[in-house]
Amino acid sequence: MLTALRRKIRLGMQRTVLIAVLLAVGVFSYAFLNLSFCFKLMSHRSLTHMCQKYEQHEFSGSLCEELCSSQTAFDNFQCPLNDMKTILFTAEKNGDMLAVKLAKHNDDDLSWTNSKGEEIYPKIEEFHEIVKLHIILAYNVTLDDNMIRALVNQEIADNNSQQMVSFWRLFKDNNYMMGKLFDEDSVFPAVLGSCGPYYATEGLEIVQANPSIIQYLSSNRQQRLKHAISIMEYIFRLEEMKPEPLRMCKMQVNRFGLTPDRRLKYQSAEHVYVESYLDKRISNGVKCHNNQDCSFHSCRGLCDAERQACTHIQQNNNFQIFCEHVLLGSGTFQPGLLSGIRLPRSLQKLVKMCVQPPKEHQVPGRRQAPSLQLALRLYNELKQLLQAVITASGSDVEVDSQSSRLGQRGGA
Repeated sequence: MLTALRRKIRLGMQRTVLIAVLLAVGVFSYAFLNLSFCFKLMSHRSLTHMCQKYEQHEFSGSLCEELCSSQTAFDNFQCPLNDMKTILFTAEKNGDMLAVKLAKHNDDDLSWTNSKGEEIYPKIEEFHEIVKLHIILAYNVTLDDNMIRALVNQEIADNNSQQMVSFWRLFKDNNYMMGKLFDEDSVFPAVLGSCGPYYATEGLEIVQANPSIIQYLSSNRQQRLKHAISIMEYIFRLEEMKPEPLRMCKMQVNRFGLTPDRRLKYQSAEHVYVESYLDKRISNGVKCHNNQDCSFHSCRGLCDAERQACTHIQQNNNFQIFCEHVLLGSGTFQPGLLSGIRLPRSLQKLVKMCVQPPKEHQVPGRRQAPSLQLALRLYNELKQLLQAVITASGSDVEVDSQSSRLGQRGGA
């Protein structure tokens, strides 16, 4: 009897400890995600550092005064819940959400050492030319002198090398540059200001959370199909970009979001490149043993077996990446938008062809890239499935096509 009593006491203590641990984990998780806690630990430190550099005249830019002023219009500082690698924190200004980001470090030094051992930095006019050349080489975009000055904002004080270095860090950050150069195309969050290597973009309302098993047990087929169609329309826009198409080497469902005026954009352009730059990067001749050695994230390269070198351009495209990673997903724990939805055989076949296109449906020179015609057929099939799901649910709502031109071309 005494032994049984001790066992009950021991089990009771174990349960108490387990409950206490679970409560502690729950409280800590809530606190970590709590906006105030997160801001104090993470965002406040970045903001303090930024403002100190601004006061010491090492950082410059319109965002400095806005964030560091005692009468700042920003409030409701929060932690990003879906993109903590790119966004430092979010904040509201006049009711609009902004995301504050930090440009990545780069090893491309602006200075050089003269014969006397002195560190020399370019003059402001020379810096403009350096920026201009960088944009031509990396983005195939040519800007005139006035546009370059506007990009630099003429906010670098004379002979202030530290301010120039921080601006150069911005111009070497692909996420920042994509937002600036393709602002009028409205495919990435607009850049609203900068302070040294920090910059603010418009905030997005994320459309779809990260996929989970629970999500696909619920009846949200309409929502997922609508989102798939919207993403395809977004990809069609990237194909028509000038001077050349844009390629996404990472495509995640939970990075697509809407602006206040309901435009779909991708939250981070960190792994998005113009086609020619990406082709050069993937076919740069480095040594390889297999195709994976030549790939860059989801953008696939091809290893030349005889030369054992990466000499081929990108082999897939945005549509192939969309079909494989967004529509199908990566198994049970990372389902795609079509997971759990009963698909017609014709649609199943199109998705399979999109992931592994047969020769007659390949883009020339890119063995794993489905053609535009195949993508348009897939787009139209998704629209038809969505209409069937809506009809079956008893709703009279018509499928809203944001691009009737796509449907017309797909039916041709």
